[in-house]
Amino acid sequence: MKPKRPELLKFASLSELYRHFETLFLNGRHSSYECVSACGHAMKVFDHHFFHMVKLGHPDKPKRLLMANEKDTILATTVGFGAYTYDKQRAIYLASAAVCLVHPDEVWEDPSLNAAKWVYIKQFDATPYAFTILLVGEREGCKVPVTSFPGKNRDARKWRRGARIYP
Repeated sequence: MKPKRPELLKFASLSELYRHFETLFLNGRHSSYECVSACGHAMKVFDHHFFHMVKLGHPDKPKRLLMANEKDTILATTVGFGAYTYDKQRAIYLASAAVCLVHPDEVWEDPSLNAAKWVYIKQFDATPYAFTILLVGEREGCKVPVTSFPGKNRDARKWRRGARIYP
């Protein structure tokens, strides 16, 4: 039996969204957290992965935002989102992405990917987006989350390519 999808996140500000990320991915820590996925991958999550996980952007700033420059502003933005943009679908499904990171149903190694190397897939008892797809990459010898998004059955099929390495 597939698990129920975690509740969709609710937030009214950039600060609140970041605090959800901090709780879910950094285990309440402020800059980084290490965990081991059920597939055996040792994973490291840094605060700057927030940018990728919610596709955070700002029209007046360089494409590559740096947490050292942005964190104080993010935490101070307690009403709305200021000029920042984000992907609502990625943001509301962050809790599902956190579950997928630690407890994937399947992991595929796909050498055709650019920024990632592995595809983690988790199926939930939910409609219409029963799946969470999480891309994981390797940076300086550490496995790190690249991005995540909800998907339907056809989306999960599309990402099942390369070599299945788990289970």
